[in-house]
Amino acid sequence: MRNDLSFGWEKEDERINKGMRIPPKEKLIWLREMNEWTDKVLSNKQKGVRRRLNEKKSV
Repeated sequence: MRNDLSFGWEKEDERINKGMRIPPKEKLIWLREMNEWTDKVLSNKQKGVRRRLNEKKSV
């Protein structure tokens, strides 16, 4: 999966290694903040679509 913030000169293994250096607690904090942000900005209809897509991915 391509990350929008990745640079063209980075190889996939370099991106993976960079992500692995981030402490798990920091990643969880970032994920929580992103979920709180999306909860604020998305309409109820958009939240429903997002929830259904997440349910399909988990099956």
